[in-house]
Formats: sequence, structure tokens, C-alpha cells
Amino acid sequence: MTYDVIQCIEQGKGEICMTLPKLRYRMMEPPGGWIYRDLDTNMWITSHRNLDDLIHQCKAHRHANELPIPEDFAERIEASIAYSVPPELAIDMPEDRKLSDQMLSLFHVNKKTNQFLLDWRLKGGMQKVPQEEADARAMTCVKCKYNSKIICLTCKGIDQWINGWTGRKTKHDAALGICACDGIVLFATIHSTQKTIGEFPDECWKKNKI
Repeated sequence: MTYDVIQCIEQGKGEICMTLPKLRYRMMEPPGGWIYRDLDTNMWITSHRNLDDLIHQCKAHRHANELPIPEDFAERIEASIAYSVPPELAIDMPEDRKLSDQMLSLFHVNKKTNQFLLDWRLKGGMQKVPQEEADARAMTCVKCKYNSKIICLTCKGIDQWINGWTGRKTKHDAALGICACDGIVLFATIHSTQKTIGEFPDECWKKNKI
């Protein structure tokens, strides 16, 4: 199964057709954000506005690289996002779709991280700790046994999605994963003044956060 298309055989005719899943709530930003990887250039493209803006950027990217733009390119972009969100947020999904443990974990992480980012914006005003403190937090997390790397955040484009919210990075980002104590991607929490809920080890900066 690819992230762009699913081939199905039309019942009784033997003809191959393309069935592309769609987002149930097209105007709502999905967990993981508006993001698409161009398979020809291997470039992740993100939008912080909406799906239509993402499609526009993706087409402009292919045009700039002198690549053909398929007639159903917009539908493929939407389908790629539909495959990466929880099943209840998509429609026209193939009945035989099987979710791996990694994808189920990804759904859970995206959901918790998305909620954290929303709370940070609505309740915390996106207030950030100083860059030096974020770097120190990241260093602590790198050494922590609860820094889980079961999902490649770069491969999924999650790092770029979160960077669109935080607007900055640390030199330890490549070694950061998901906090196993609260289920949130560490790229987000290390920069934020917003509290998270979980059972943290004594040396954790989250436990000592005021």
C-alpha cells in the first residue's frame, strides 16, 4: 500500500481503478499538520494555513523543478494526509487497510502533541523559555531512558510540523524523540512554558517545572 494511491479492481469488470481516501474535515488542521513529501525530490513541503495552500505550494515546487503535475495531484496530496491521521478523521479508506503498531503509535503521539500545541497557543500564549534553557532541556532528554525513538520523526515530517510552531531548534534535535512519560514529541515541550501531565523521573525538568 502506498501513501498516494490504492489500486482496486472494479467488481465484475476486472478494470483497475484508483480509490483515494479523503479527509473527513477538510478545513481542520490534522494531527501532524499540513505536510506532504514530494516523492520525486524527497522534499517535505509544509503549510501553516490550510490544505489548499499546501496544494498550491506543492504544485509550485514541482513547477520550479520542471516536474510534471498529475491531473489528480491535489487528490493525491489529500490522500497522503488521510493515510497519516487516525481512521476516524478520514473517509473512503480501503476496508482491508491494516494498521501497524508503529502507525497506531504515531496516531496517538500526533493526537497528544497536537493537543499540547493547541493548549500552548490558547492557554499559554506560545510563551517560550530562553534558547539556553531549551538547549539544556534537550541535553537532559537526550540522556534520558524515556526518550523514545520508536518513530522516525524526520521521516514522517513531524519535526518540520512542530518547528513551524516553535520557530526554532536545538543542536540536540537529531537525538530527540518522544517522551515516554507524557507521549508528546520533545521538539515541542523543550521550548514551551506550558506544563504537561505524566509521571516523570526525579531528574526530569518537567517534574521540576514551576
